[in-house]
Amino acid sequence: MSFAFATGLVISTYNQPEHLKKVLDAIARQTLFPDEVVIADDGSREETRQLINQWARGFPSHCIHLWQENRGFRKAGILNKAIAVAKSHYLVFLDGDTVPHPEFVRDHKQLAEKNTFVQGHRCLINERGVDAFGRGRFSQDRLTALLSGQLCGLKNAFRWPRPLKCIRTDLKGVRGCNIGIWRKDLIAVNGYNEAFTGWGREDSELVIRLFNLGILRLDVRGWALCFHLWHPPASRAHVPRNDSLVSKTQSEKLVRCAQGLDQYMEHSGADK
Repeated sequence: MSFAFATGLVISTYNQPEHLKKVLDAIARQTLFPDEVVIADDGSREETRQLINQWARGFPSHCIHLWQENRGFRKAGILNKAIAVAKSHYLVFLDGDTVPHPEFVRDHKQLAEKNTFVQGHRCLINERGVDAFGRGRFSQDRLTALLSGQLCGLKNAFRWPRPLKCIRTDLKGVRGCNIGIWRKDLIAVNGYNEAFTGWGREDSELVIRLFNLGILRLDVRGWALCFHLWHPPASRAHVPRNDSLVSKTQSEKLVRCAQGLDQYMEHSGADK
């Protein structure tokens, strides 16, 4: 099957080299490679850089490692920098602790439609299952996690012959760890809102602005699967403040954020 548009994979990470290695290994086993991989690194230590450099040497597509200084959780900023340098028409966002199914990129590419973004879903690998998951064949890893009681979210664990697709206008189930968005739409809403610092809600606020632009949420079950590896939870201290930013975007029906993608675009060399 041929596709008329380029697809980039944007992977966010911060000091999780063991998890990131499993994600990168899974990307190397995709049935369809992305046209580019941009790793958005929010200040990881040297071990992560070495891992990425070694992996990229054997990967057939273009790979970029973007790093910013560690000044707390600033995921919105590093994702905007990744969007700015990306060359692809369509960007699929994946977290560096979330292992993609072998058909993940192909599924997202087939699901992409004009005037929509694709919200995929995830299955959870519990704490005792993390070490074994992602070390061997995908189907065997999944079976081991299932039989050991370390797989949570069975409906999102298996790829269906056909996906279940529906248009949704709510925020339930919105997660930036598995979402595909046209780059031109990200530019139109000025990307992620960098007023968000600390964990939480930056993905929901972006989706609200996409809604306000007229972009539809195509929610998908059964395709575009990924498997989130357990890790200690991040601090939720900033959630109340971030919730207030979400409420402002909703009440004022904002399409663009003030502090976003545009500050990087003219210096990126990427086509607008």
